[in-house]
Amino acid sequence: MKASLFAFALLVMVFDADAQASDVGVGGPLPAWKRGELDIHHINTGRGEAQLLILPDGTSLLVDTSGKTEEKPPFSLPTRPDASRAPGEWVARYVQRVLPKPANRIDYVLLTHFHGDHMGAIVPESPRASNGAYRLSGITEIAEHLSIGKVIDRGWPNYDYPTTLSNPTVDNYRKFLDWQSANRGLAVEQFQPGRNDQLVLLRDPKDHPSFEIRNLAANGNVWTGVGTVTRSIFPPIERLAKDDYPIENKLSIAFRVSYGSFDYFTGGDLSSSDEETAFAPAPWKDIETAVARVCGPVEAMKANHHGSWDANSIAFLAALRPRVIVVGTRADGHPAINTWKRMTSQRVWSGPRDIFATNVSPATAATSYDIEKIAKSTQGHVVIRVEQGGASYRVFVLDDSNEEMRVKAVFGAYASN
Repeated sequence: MKASLFAFALLVMVFDADAQASDVGVGGPLPAWKRGELDIHHINTGRGEAQLLILPDGTSLLVDTSGKTEEKPPFSLPTRPDASRAPGEWVARYVQRVLPKPANRIDYVLLTHFHGDHMGAIVPESPRASNGAYRLSGITEIAEHLSIGKVIDRGWPNYDYPTTLSNPTVDNYRKFLDWQSANRGLAVEQFQPGRNDQLVLLRDPKDHPSFEIRNLAANGNVWTGVGTVTRSIFPPIERLAKDDYPIENKLSIAFRVSYGSFDYFTGGDLSSSDEETAFAPAPWKDIETAVARVCGPVEAMKANHHGSWDANSIAFLAALRPRVIVVGTRADGHPAINTWKRMTSQRVWSGPRDIFATNVSPATAATSYDIEKIAKSTQGHVVIRVEQGGASYRVFVLDDSNEEMRVKAVFGAYASN
């Protein structure tokens, strides 16, 4: 009897595997998320970063929102799928397509830092919201199409570190928060490093006990790996000349997503190298290394700062040792030549790795050491799908020239370690 039951179970497993393989055919649409899976969508608009996480119980987390930047092409890449809509609207439409039904809102929106390519810059031509209270770009544009449960950022409520934050983009964002809080019940919180109970499963947490989001860093405060204790990497502001204040990128939020044996890192625009104009490099400005050491090895990661020259250092990559790297690009030089060499070097860490870029410009392709031959993707949305329980995951590359969500390529399954 036991042998018969085992044979039946094995047969069911084979049929399940065949069914899964058949529902991910290249050329067809991305199969819908299923309860128990973890999806990480790297959405390509060509104008900044946006990552949508659909957690195992259906809770949704949008990390950054893309949006207009202060720059214009050729400094930024062309808008994808095209320029007929603003980047924030394209992100909203993407989110609406993949949110589990009947969900009609984003549970969490987290802004890693206050730059236009991550939150939506306000420029003179930015239109007004339908309520007239603020202008539209990035996160504010998304809220025109989808309701948001909670916003988490590094600055709430005072927005005064390392100094008072005031510019058209941040001022408009604060008007948005005030109006949405008063009229739509929006909750707003400051990201708190060290915690693992701020970004949580909202529907069925008991069904997924191995899932966790650990807050690693923000504003230069980094988790120590002990309880919820943190330490400040940056000197006290009162000891620094204003010209030496940490720049916005180094203040970025970073966190680790864990599901069973699968781990994923994302850290906004964190960097390790000092600014180009500095004459005496300050060791404390290498925030990347401190964050990587407490994070530890991961299966997958989003490259810091779009793969720019100042980020994804040798020490950082050697600590994380990712099997999969996703580079969210938005300009020429993403990824930079030196960063690409570090990512591909077996001397930095040994073993296989697959690198996916959401977009590679012709200028970058001509200078980045055969990136078009080595990278698994140089154009498209990149979706990491982790199976129920986290033991394995696959990577889907989606056509970003339209909204059909068609699969260009599938990689994996990769085993989580």
